[in-house]
Amino acid sequence: MAQRFDLEHIDMGKFLREVAKMDTPLGREIYQIQNITRTLVPSRILEEAFTIKLNSIPREKGIVFDGVPRNIDQMEYFNRTIIEFGRHIDKVFVINISEEESIKRIAKRRICQKCRTIFILGVDLNNENDACPHCQGKIIQRIDDTEEGIKKRLKVFRDETLPVVEYYQKEGKLIAIDGDKSIESVFSEILENL
Repeated sequence: MAQRFDLEHIDMGKFLREVAKMDTPLGREIYQIQNITRTLVPSRILEEAFTIKLNSIPREKGIVFDGVPRNIDQMEYFNRTIIEFGRHIDKVFVINISEEESIKRIAKRRICQKCRTIFILGVDLNNENDACPHCQGKIIQRIDDTEEGIKKRLKVFRDETLPVVEYYQKEGKLIAIDGDKSIESVFSEILENL
């Protein structure tokens, strides 16, 4: 969507992972949360990062938010901050897939340690022992992309994020998409609902 409509794409998970690589108190704290305890980043950290990110985007540029808000506290801050920045939420999409399919897909994800390019085994890479085709860096599996990590993240989603989904549904802004379809079909369905 960001490419198709020239929108800014804010992937909070990716942004927080970038901060987690920094050797700062905040970076080490985020690293501990994401990779050791495998829980959601506390709202105070998300708020700081979110405000910094929004400040860097011209007000007239539309935004696709990805992976935020993930719980009720984040949602309250998110909604308030969006308004403070003179913005509004048009639509909220949730792409539904089964737990089994989530595990199957995410467990295939790999990342280059050096350039951070993401690959999918069997699609972008035939062998996870291959070097990155872009920078020759080592290809690894993120700690939270193991089956155990995925199951923990899915439980957090059910416990903490589903109430956010239900809120936006009550607001009439939620569009549920069947994510078991092809990427092209999912994108087509999103476009039909814009």
